[in-house]
Amino acid sequence: GKKAQPEVKVKTQHKPEDCSVTAEDGDEVAVHYTGILESGAVFDSSVQAQREPLVFTLGWEIGIKGMCVGEKRKLVIPPHLAYGQQGYPPTIPEDATLTFETELVDLRKRPFNFPVMQTIQLLSVPALVLYILYYLYDRYKKEASETKESKKSKKRK
Repeated sequence: GKKAQPEVKVKTQHKPEDCSVTAEDGDEVAVHYTGILESGAVFDSSVQAQREPLVFTLGWEIGIKGMCVGEKRKLVIPPHLAYGQQGYPPTIPEDATLTFETELVDLRKRPFNFPVMQTIQLLSVPALVLYILYYLYDRYKKEASETKESKKSKKRK
């Protein structure tokens, strides 16, 4: 028989006293996150880098749905829902289980007539991971092109 793949584990670490308004499909959410490898190393953090939180429209982001502003959750994401066997070198080793510490910092309810995007549900990867992947990729591209530039300018002399 096929071994059942582990699912995302969600653990609420802190819940505000008033938690009546929660994130639902189609809402725009702003989330601060810290991504941690099994070794305990932080591979990316919007908090430590003092960046703006990630803002996205909630599709079916496992673990964010049902959160209220100020709530903190820890999400443990198994490799097959994260970066898989390849990993994402040099940051994320192959077959890595990722832990995200998340905090919902802002929530905008969607307008009632707004259709929830159905397309996003075709993605098997939690969109949060896609956003972070895209962000990391973007950052590496910039860093790579900056190092190339600095090498070029040295040669001119």
